[in-house]
Amino acid sequence: MACAVEFRVNLPDPLRYACGLLRTATQRGARLLVAAPQPFLDELDQLLWTFQPGSFVAHVWQDDPLAAQTPVILAATPDLQKAGRLDALVNLGPDLVPGWDSLDRVIELVGEHAPDKPAARERLRAYRAAGVEPKVIPSGS
Repeated sequence: MACAVEFRVNLPDPLRYACGLLRTATQRGARLLVAAPQPFLDELDQLLWTFQPGSFVAHVWQDDPLAAQTPVILAATPDLQKAGRLDALVNLGPDLVPGWDSLDRVIELVGEHAPDKPAARERLRAYRAAGVEPKVIPSGS
């Protein structure tokens, strides 16, 4: 089966959006890897504890010994082989994640701010060049 790629675009707050996405996915039993630059991951790590009162999304860093048993893995330099079985990759970073095409699903989160958009356009072109037509979902859809 080919990899399904979604771009969720014009997000007012991509990190908060990621929290909701991860919460919903893990409640359904999914296992995900989140790729992003370290400062984003540090903030996401804190938000996953606090974004909703009484809610917590179990997560660890990629190199944590419990990564194989944890539903959400955070990685600044993702190693998809090391991660094991994943239901999806969530990318908040500017670059394609190496090995993305070995997965069933990739979800690209793109903020509404101009600095995020040129890199997102490049990733969109790269997916298309690889023979995948990404689905683009605007914020609020």
